Amino acid sequence: MSQKMFTKILVPIDGSEYSQRAAEYAVRMAKLMGAEIVVLHVTHLPTYAFTYSAAEGVSPVAIPTPLPLPISDDEKKATEKLVESVRKMAEKGGVKAETKIIEQHPSIPDAIIEFAAKADVDLIVMGTKGRTGIKRFLLGSVTESVVHHAHCPVLVIR
Repeated sequence: MSQKMFTKILVPIDGSEYSQRAAEYAVRMAKLMGAEIVVLHVTHLPTYAFTYSAAEGVSPVAIPTPLPLPISDDEKKATEKLVESVRKMAEKGGVKAETKIIEQHPSIPDAIIEFAAKADVDLIVMGTKGRTGIKRFLLGSVTESVVHHAHCPVLVIR
């Protein structure tokens, strides 16, 4: 009796063309392997919001405030529409899919890594912009962090 190599594939998406390509690839893989997919979107919680304060006769000063900013109804609807579109694409392709939205996590890579471990996924398929050099240094890379710290294999799609 043969055992399936992958049974549950996580597809983190952010709405970019790169994550869309990864989602399409994951659906094709899942169909071939008889796997299911989980479509995940993480909403980032800014480390700090800035409020402005000024004493009488003094210029306003930005004060970092570690308070979560509320996510607007429009943002929530757009996120739901995004994950639902990938779920429908998967199901149209004959692949069972579920969706998960994690709101206001301080670290997108950590949220993906933690979710993958808890959901016991076998593979993460995600896109990358393929930045190099100073852009990668300055902007960091969600994909790179997931590749280095996930408990399971990560397939990167460009």
